[in-house]
Amino acid sequence: MTRVRISTTVDGERLEACRRLAGGRDARLIDRALALLLDTLEADREQAALEAMPYHDDPDLSWEAPSGPVLPYSGEVPVDVKRLAAARRRHAR
Repeated sequence: MTRVRISTTVDGERLEACRRLAGGRDARLIDRALALLLDTLEADREQAALEAMPYHDDPDLSWEAPSGPVLPYSGEVPVDVKRLAAARRRHAR
């Protein structure tokens, strides 16, 4: 990871509160803040894209899932499923 030097003016009270709660160096606080900001910005962009092009408007993505068993399933586990699970457990060892 390439490190760069920054110089800026920030809210002093907020910086002191972060220093008190998180401890560590200011560089670590800035790295954490930037990571959270990046996550938020990416989520905002994803949400905007979904709002601009909703799944239900795309014929390739808008399909009905086949119906399955009513959940929660309380019936007997099929024999072939039990065999498969046992084989996978043996193989995982």
